Amino acid sequence: MALFYSASFSPNANALSIRYDLSLRHWGQFYFPYQDWHWGKAQAAAESNLNPDARSYCGAVGLFQLMPSTAKGLKVNPYDPEQNIMGGIRYDRQLWRIWRGIKDPGARHDFTFASYNAGPGWIIKALRKIHGAQSWAPVGAALPAVTGPGNARQTNSYIAHIRAFYKRFTGQ
Repeated sequence: MALFYSASFSPNANALSIRYDLSLRHWGQFYFPYQDWHWGKAQAAAESNLNPDARSYCGAVGLFQLMPSTAKGLKVNPYDPEQNIMGGIRYDRQLWRIWRGIKDPGARHDFTFASYNAGPGWIIKALRKIHGAQSWAPVGAALPAVTGPGNARQTNSYIAHIRAFYKRFTGQ
């Protein structure tokens, strides 16, 4: 059993919404002490609908849908909800550092989440087409030329879903 995970919660939608909050808050504050931890919860909701047993067609697993190779690099067990959360948020921290030149925190979140979804290399290539944009919208518009329209739509939709979950979880 994971450090913050409790098997005593029932699997209804209400419990699922709060089941991992202690762990999400802990790792969110550990890796992002000056950011709202609800960003991590919103991302996990967009990734897996907060389902620790989620599996994607491409092999991603758990709450943060970690690929086995990513989990191995992060030295976490992606099948353990606690480690999956820690690994997902730690990976966000690595991506966050890539975008230190983006001054607006909201835009920096967008770049971080886009990198999590599409891979940082694709986002950097799209950014080069825009010559150093400081907001996501122009980079998101340039993304289809780099990744193809389907992948770009998926990445832009992913960011929108995270933002919607964040608003839902924070009441904003």
